[in-house]
Amino acid sequence: MRGASPPAFEKRLRRISHGIVQSAFDEFLAARVPIQLGGLQDPFSPIELRLRVAQQLLEILREHSYPTIISTKGTIITGEPYLSLLRSMNVLVRFSSAGVKDECKANLELGCPSFPETLDSIRRLSSVGVPVSLRIQPVIPGHEEAALRMVELAASAGVAHVSFEYLKLGSEERSDTIKRVSNAIGADIWEEMSSRGMYRVGRDYTLKPSAKVSFLRKARKVCRQAVVKFGAGDTEFIHTSDGTGCCNGSSLFLKGDKQFRANFVGVLSGRGKGTQIRFQDLAKEWQPRRDVHGYLTTDSRGRDLSGKYSSWMSLVAHRWNGGRSPYSPKFFWGVDWTGDIDSSGFKIYRIDEEL
Repeated sequence: MRGASPPAFEKRLRRISHGIVQSAFDEFLAARVPIQLGGLQDPFSPIELRLRVAQQLLEILREHSYPTIISTKGTIITGEPYLSLLRSMNVLVRFSSAGVKDECKANLELGCPSFPETLDSIRRLSSVGVPVSLRIQPVIPGHEEAALRMVELAASAGVAHVSFEYLKLGSEERSDTIKRVSNAIGADIWEEMSSRGMYRVGRDYTLKPSAKVSFLRKARKVCRQAVVKFGAGDTEFIHTSDGTGCCNGSSLFLKGDKQFRANFVGVLSGRGKGTQIRFQDLAKEWQPRRDVHGYLTTDSRGRDLSGKYSSWMSLVAHRWNGGRSPYSPKFFWGVDWTGDIDSSGFKIYRIDEEL
């Protein structure tokens, strides 16, 4: 693993600001698609206090007023100099906390701040005008009511957005995760999920959509009552989230941003029941023109071989009708194939049910 290089990033942003675009990544930055710090690893772990890499990146992003999402579980971000940086940035901050009963939290989130500490962080940021989202993840099956109570507490602290994502059990460490979660909650989580209906998607085991939808409907209603925006973090429900971005609600809070919508979620979100979904809808959305395949793992590089499409569009075209990959518009909740195919050979889908 390599650390981020703030000088290299600043050099790239300055080059792009002068119109020199050399890659698909440059295209995303030139279009001002939001950048996320913390998507894979928390940028505000204790090592940050020694290296100050995240601080340098925030200073660069502030200089360019670049739309930024920060995802963290820590409290470092609410201290100085970070608090002053955030107040003058184009930013959305997301805190994460498990949706589980209070008495189980400490055993499930080892080494993480308590939920009262997270609420304090939300309060500190929201009080100085920084929009804050709470990601309730994972929602532990059997603990849904606890997750809903978290919404009310977070709303009182000033949170602007709450998203929900159910527990996933990765196949590689499945036995260890089952043991850890089961010990934390005092119940067999595998048995609980199996009894509700579980299936495997890619490398993860998760509840079937039919076992999630009732809770998500209730969660959205609770968010409405608390006057906060709603996000659905489970992949098959992302398109039901508020806003035109992903489940993070970035489109609702960032300024001058370009949401990347030339994808399945983009063509499904904001569409009402009965709306038809066509491959040609993607052409209406912004998309990179340069090669994107070099950024992908080998397993993700399948493409349409007709030569008609850009690198990005060939990826989507390859998956549009379904096949070996589970992902196509039909994978998403409430969407089905109409039985019709357009003149280019692509299936025409329809939204049959809304959340």
